[in-house]
Amino acid sequence: MFFKLKYSAVAARQLGICFILLGTSAFAEPPAIEEVLSVLGVDKGQIAGLAQGQTVSYPLSENRDDELAMGIVRYLPVPIAKVAELLRQGNPDLLDVDVTAYGLLTEQGGADSLALAAFSREEAQALLDAEPGDEFNLSVHEIESLKTLKKMLKRMPHRAIEGEVGQHYRDILFKRFKAYRRGGINAIAPYAREEGLDSKPSLELRQAANASAILARYFPVLQKAWLDYPKALPPQAVETFPWVEKNVEGRTAAILRHRISIDWNGGVLVLNREFYASHSYNSSQWLTGCLPYRDGTVVFQEVRSFTDQVSGTASDVKHLAGRELLKNKMLKSFERLCGVLGQCH
Repeated sequence: MFFKLKYSAVAARQLGICFILLGTSAFAEPPAIEEVLSVLGVDKGQIAGLAQGQTVSYPLSENRDDELAMGIVRYLPVPIAKVAELLRQGNPDLLDVDVTAYGLLTEQGGADSLALAAFSREEAQALLDAEPGDEFNLSVHEIESLKTLKKMLKRMPHRAIEGEVGQHYRDILFKRFKAYRRGGINAIAPYAREEGLDSKPSLELRQAANASAILARYFPVLQKAWLDYPKALPPQAVETFPWVEKNVEGRTAAILRHRISIDWNGGVLVLNREFYASHSYNSSQWLTGCLPYRDGTVVFQEVRSFTDQVSGTASDVKHLAGRELLKNKMLKSFERLCGVLGQCH
């Protein structure tokens, strides 16, 4: 009997340590949804409006002049299990819009993991002529490799150029994935801009991870792993590396992501880090979560996006316009979720 009691005590203590390492007390009650929403930055009046079917947007602090940040939360009269199952869907992300192609990056698959990514003749030619600036997000080394390719293509039939440029760019994308996979955000090559003013997604994404109140409060171990990647993630975390091709500002854009999902009090939390985008913006972080509330589910999303387009002259005006565009895109995402669930209105 003594052995059994002693063994049970040791097991309980180890279980408690396990939960503490995950950032949650072993026997703590799940946080009330009102507490979570307050941590997000939603006030009491907005919380009251959720139950009436209102979609609530709330501001997030922006700590850089190239940052746009916005949060949105909505109550859905749908069981938490159904919503959580949809949000766990990895590729394509259910809340993503304007996707024209997608796939999963794997080291074994090589650049062929991106075989479905297509580039128009106009984009291919523009890539060959790329220079430091904001038309493309490319490092100095990547620009030089395209110049070398351009010289080689002068001796090839014109019809072959588009395919060769597409393959070369897929190689660039895959090398960026490999670098991130092995060195995390610190290994992201800066984007060459005019006058030597490089954009550095590594600093932007570190800022985004540090700024998350939800991660800091409820997932400190995951937050540290997110910052220190490729150090080990918590054992419950599921990661994938999706890529998508989207229409962004009227142009095709290739985007590389690191996606992590983890169960949370009957719901799920999903982290998406866009560590490469081919143009228009530098990087972004999405944080999406769902938790049970009343007879349904509260879903929230926070986006922090970084773009040189809102910095510099008239930055305040650019930020206002940029936030409105970001908000509209997020609302479209939520409407898509509602459409799939079919029970939101």
